[in-house]
Amino acid sequence: MPSRGRVLLLLLLVLVPGCRREASPAPDLIVVNARIWTGDPARPEAEAMAVREGRILTVGSGDAVRSMASSTTRVIDAQGRRVVPGFNDAHWHLPMRPRVELAGAGSVEEIQRRLAPLTQAGASTDWVIGGGWGPTDFPDRAPHRRYLDADFPDRPVLLTDRDGHQALANSHLLRLAGITRDTADPPNGRIGRDASGEPTGLLQEAAMGLARRLMPPVTEDEAYGMVLTELARAASFGLTSVQDASASEPDSVRVKAYQRALREGTLPIRVRVAVPFEKGATAARLAAFVRVRDAHRDGWLGFGIAKGMLDGTVDGHTAALLAPYADRPTDTGLPMWEQAALDETVAAYDTAGLQVELHAVGDRAVRMALDAYTHAARVNGTTGRRHRVEHVELPSPEDLPRFRTLGVIASTQAMFASPDSVTLGSFAPALGPERASRADAFALLDEAGAVQAFGSDYPVFTMEVMRGIHAAVTRQLPDGTPPGGWYPRNRISVAAAVKHFTADAAFASHEEREKGTLAPGRMADFVVLSEDVFGIPPERLWAVKATMTVVGGKVVWEQR
Repeated sequence: MPSRGRVLLLLLLVLVPGCRREASPAPDLIVVNARIWTGDPARPEAEAMAVREGRILTVGSGDAVRSMASSTTRVIDAQGRRVVPGFNDAHWHLPMRPRVELAGAGSVEEIQRRLAPLTQAGASTDWVIGGGWGPTDFPDRAPHRRYLDADFPDRPVLLTDRDGHQALANSHLLRLAGITRDTADPPNGRIGRDASGEPTGLLQEAAMGLARRLMPPVTEDEAYGMVLTELARAASFGLTSVQDASASEPDSVRVKAYQRALREGTLPIRVRVAVPFEKGATAARLAAFVRVRDAHRDGWLGFGIAKGMLDGTVDGHTAALLAPYADRPTDTGLPMWEQAALDETVAAYDTAGLQVELHAVGDRAVRMALDAYTHAARVNGTTGRRHRVEHVELPSPEDLPRFRTLGVIASTQAMFASPDSVTLGSFAPALGPERASRADAFALLDEAGAVQAFGSDYPVFTMEVMRGIHAAVTRQLPDGTPPGGWYPRNRISVAAAVKHFTADAAFASHEEREKGTLAPGRMADFVVLSEDVFGIPPERLWAVKATMTVVGGKVVWEQR
């Protein structure tokens, strides 16, 4: 016989609504018939997943998850496809203007052909903007204004190279900018000159600003349009987050465009934006950066990181090296900071609680960044800031262990391992065989225990994540060249590449408890892939597509 007290309790549960245990709310969405790679060591694989209010309720068996659904639950049948956490591009840039795409042109003639529609009758008389060329597109790897002047004698032309660190201007633009043989190189910049001292039209690093200052400003509506267009494209590649490394002022049109999209509910994926890292930043300036970070805590638009530049690029011979370039025996690049000033500035940002990311390509610049982070930790007594080195293309072997020791993130770009004509014909010869053999060597960073976050540096390279994963895993082009891969010792596994684009990228932005893995409580950000990336030959990785992209439990892109 049940006790009197138990009988009374049962009567209360039945008769008094407030005492009745309610059933758990049904999920808004479930994914079934899937092959889920969760990225969670506690449960690496699953068949199904349930989502409610933008977060994951559970991952598990198909039967268990189906039993949770109600009549209002959306059911996604993955049809046996591979599902992975949403991809996170840890180093990305929002293009602010449409441009003529010159990537892969291969020759001056092809560059001219792509620009030709702008020479036709009725074409705009405004600026001609292009980007994506490489040094090997020009005879003797020597870009020159003469290749533009015949077609554009009276319109300003500015063509940025694929790395975004040098641009080619035509003669008309040089005249408008007042750039002559007597114009001095600006600080942290170089004006290309021929043997007689005349400007060739090549403007490197800060020298690009001499021409860009004349461009009409981008309007807020134009910037907003670029946000919508570019983030929609990002979603189509399976990206659910991007980290914009453009060093944007909090009141810039770029930031205002992001804020408008957030306000109007048109932000399809999550964005984190870097603010400027600058010498002499005042306490008030740093406080303003902290305020904008603290004002954006909703998980869609974030701040809290500052971007600085320590050097340029190998192709432009502006990356800061410890020893001279192989093809320029007296040139060691263009370091943009003195160590003492860098140390002081990093320490100031660190004290303010801001994360720092420093562009450092050459081994000298990478060492400067690591030395500055060492200084900040010592003088401030801080830990866990997760400061970052962006690109890390040529770290000195002796500096590799310092990433793990210091807790510094190696923010690398998977597509930089792509052995295209610029890599083989410009980048590698500039470094020489020994240094080229350890450039963009993702395996060496992994073996050193560094946390490595993958990005694209878009629009420097495509933001197609699977193209980047293919490059990192095979170190080949999609056509299979070169046989065996470019320095194959530096290849990494598919699982490592996916982790760098998901969990590690989330860790790099202090968001590993929110996203990057598919586990209960995490944001429901995931992508359904056309093929199982862990089961197909690596040579086919580049052709894998996102068939569905889900952010916060909402389908933001679906292949039709």
